[in-house]
Formats: sequence, C-alpha cells, structure tokens
Amino acid sequence: MSELEVSSEEVKLGLSLRDPALWGQSYLRNRDGSPRVYWPHQVEDLRSEERNIIHLDGRGAGKSISLTTDALHFAFTTRGGQGLVAAPHQGHLDTLIEEIEFQLDSNPDLMKSIAITKYGKPKIYRKPYFRLEFTNGAILYFRPAGAYGDAFRSLHVERVWVDEGAWLSEKAWKALRQCLKAGGTLRIYSTPNGLRDTTYYRLTSSSQFKVFRWPSWLNPSWNDERERQLLEFYGGRDTAGWQHEVAGEHGKPSYGAFNVEYLNLCRQEMLEYRRIAITGEDLSSCETEEESYDRLEMLLNLMPQTGVFWIGGDLGYTNDPTEIVVFRETESGERSVLTLVVRIHMEHVSYPHIAQVISLLERYYTPVGIGVDNGGNGLAVVQELLTLDKYRPLQLEGRLRGYDFGGMTALAVRDGREVRKRTKELMTTLINGALQKRQMILPADDSEIEDQFTTHTYTLSNGNIIYSKGNDHIVDAVRCAILAHEQATLNTLSEETVSVMPVLTNPVFI
Repeated sequence: MSELEVSSEEVKLGLSLRDPALWGQSYLRNRDGSPRVYWPHQVEDLRSEERNIIHLDGRGAGKSISLTTDALHFAFTTRGGQGLVAAPHQGHLDTLIEEIEFQLDSNPDLMKSIAITKYGKPKIYRKPYFRLEFTNGAILYFRPAGAYGDAFRSLHVERVWVDEGAWLSEKAWKALRQCLKAGGTLRIYSTPNGLRDTTYYRLTSSSQFKVFRWPSWLNPSWNDERERQLLEFYGGRDTAGWQHEVAGEHGKPSYGAFNVEYLNLCRQEMLEYRRIAITGEDLSSCETEEESYDRLEMLLNLMPQTGVFWIGGDLGYTNDPTEIVVFRETESGERSVLTLVVRIHMEHVSYPHIAQVISLLERYYTPVGIGVDNGGNGLAVVQELLTLDKYRPLQLEGRLRGYDFGGMTALAVRDGREVRKRTKELMTTLINGALQKRQMILPADDSEIEDQFTTHTYTLSNGNIIYSKGNDHIVDAVRCAILAHEQATLNTLSEETVSVMPVLTNPVFI
C-alpha cells in the first residue's frame, strides 16, 4: 500500500470517527445483520453540533436509534468522557439498554472497546444501575429518574441524553440539570403528551434549544394502510392521541389521570408479588384443551391461597396484550387495603385460553369478584365462562362482571332520579381515592405499572373526559378489579344505603 493510500485511509477513518452517522454506519447493525443506514432526519440530528437539542417525535420515527447511536459514538470517541442516559422509569431505559447490548454483541470491534476487569470480564455493570466502562476511560451511566431524580444526584457528566423527557417530574428535572457540567451537551427526546405545566413543554419554546419535530410519517415504511389504522385507533386527526403519538405535536392540552405523589406513596417492596408472562408460542404445541389447560397450570405455577381476593382483566384480541391482576384484600385498622399480588401478561393468546387462565385463578384463589373489560375479546371470554358446561362448576354467576367502559354508572338515586357518571371516569375516581387514602398497595419493582400509571392522561372534549389510549392495559385491568370490589361491597350493605351509592346500570352486569 502506498504512502498516499495510507494517508487516504487515515483521512477516511478520521472522518468516520468524527461523524456519528458515518461511524454508526461503519460499526452498528440492524437486527437482520445488515449495516445500519440512517434516515435523512436522523442524520441531521446526529450531525447537529448544537449544545441543547429537544425533540417532539411521533412513535416509530427513530428517536431511540438516534439516541443510542450518539451515546455509543460519544463513548467510543471521547477519551475519559462521562455521559448519562436518563429516562423517567426503568422500563424506558430497558429498551435502550437492549439496543446497546445488541450492538456490542454484533460487533467484536465495538465489544473490544469495553474495558476488562482484573478477572477478565467486560466492565458491563447491571447493579444497582446499568453502566458501561470503555478502554479509553469513557463511562456511560443509565439511570431512571423516578419521582425525585435521586439516582442522578451523585453524577457530574459532560453529556446527557433524556428519553421520554415529557414524563420527567419537575423534581427530577432539577436533579438532572445539576448533573450536567458547565458547557455540557443536553439532548432531549420525547413523544409530547400535551401537558403544559412541565419543564419539557417550556424547553420546546426556548430560544436556547434547537427543536426537532419528527412525525411518524417520516418513517420510510409509512403508508396509507398504516395511516388508516392509526386514524381509526385514535379516532381522527383532531384527537390528542393522533397529535401526540403520531404527529409529534403538543396538540390539545392534557392532564395526568393519576396523582403521581399518591401513587409513589402506595408503591412498596413486596416479596410475595409475582409477574407471569405467557405467549401464544408457549401453547402452540398443545393439541387438545386438556394439554393447554395443563400447560397453563404449569406456567402459572400457583399455590392454593386463603383470604379475600379480587381479579381484574383487560382482555385484548389475539394480537393485543392481555393483562390480568389479582388483589388480596386485608384489614388495616378501620380501612381495607387492596394489595396487588399477581400480574399476568399475555400476548397472542386466544380467548379460549384466556378463559382457561381465569378458571385456574378461580380454582386457586376463589375470588369474591372478577371484573373484565366487556369489549371484543372480553365479551367472548365472559360468555364462554358463563355458558359452557365445563365451567359451570365454578359458579361464576354473580361474581363475574363484564364492564362497558363507554357505559354509565348510577352514583345515586335522588328524588326518584338517577345521578349517573361515565363508567371509566368512575373507575378512575375510585383508583385515585384508593391511592390517596393508601388503600391500594402496588409493587415498587414493576416498572411497567409505574410507566402506565404515570403516563396515563386525559383531555377534555365538549365537557367529556377522553383518556389516552395504547399504554393502558394494566390500568384498565386495575379499573375492572376496583369496580368489581366496589360493587360487591355495596351488595353487602342495606337496601337503604345502596340507594345512594354506585350501582351499575348501563354496562353489562352479570
């Protein structure tokens, strides 16, 4: 190789190292093993030299790929540099960590940039928080904000990347800002949520920040069919869901459905809590009902329980996730407390198998009440459990209730007339009341519960409350459980008391 050729190669390498987009195309891979190629809007973001950058992005626009690329490039090329990847909750970080670990596993040269311990292991730490240390002395920290940003307080870094910044609490923002050294770089990525009283919202209007707005249709795979699907799901272009999740706009003002302070007070460490995941693939080899029942019983791995239990379920279609929650009720002084002890997450599971899961839960827990969302798949499950001979021994009549979230519930009877409230609003009010009174206990280590409850919002339209859609399956399962508890409790009261308390009217009541 000639001296000129060596010089040319060195120049090419130098350009690649300085340019995050070129570096990513050289070192990173897509999931199918092909070299990474960035979309034009991602290239613009990666090459921006602005010190403060903030995003308003729709889903699927590629923000996670840009964030992880920039973070890896910074660590790979910055000797002794320290950077923080922050997000509201651990669940948000897990997606980014998974992408980074995939890239390390896919490229031996990239993995060689990770420092080695004296025991010969890569310096990839997962406890108490994920951390990467590189051979050039660079360090990448990954920290969840939580309610107060406590995990940020010991750090002082040159660069900060924030994922889903719209959901960071104000106290977390204050702690985060103190982590960034003077002259450091701050890059904020997020889907907007419509909340107006937040630091994220204010920064999107700040002259000190370069603003990127990436609607979902910047994704090259966007097509007319995808647009029709999302328009149907969100209910049109003038809805908050479309504006926030697709168009990447602040859109209509929205409000948090649950009080985060009360929620955090109700989250506790719970040794008895179990999360169970079941997929359609787990049942694919079962050829008979008996085989699927036995397989589900093995996957659930339950033990017979004594006590008072309540079950709630959001039963999705085959292609949608299903969430089922089990609460144990105990007495604490003069109040009853509902403690979440089991959460079952199912994907690509058909309604006959969901019915089998509920029958198994009934067998092991004998719940006082079971509430499920009566839409679509829920209706099919309810009918199966109440009409098929094989489930008649369970005697679910009167205990299994299907709820129409779009229906109405009577709050009181006054002067011979019912005072009614929308069922979903009533459910939400009951949950907020239980959180405020510390009558509900949720597991502190289940980041998905934290994520869904803290990001669930509502907007107002012609005086009606419209709740956000999509990331709410656990929330809806809890809604069903708490309304089943409320109604069953009312049934134990005298007829005079019931006349001024909530009674289901319009929703299906079985």
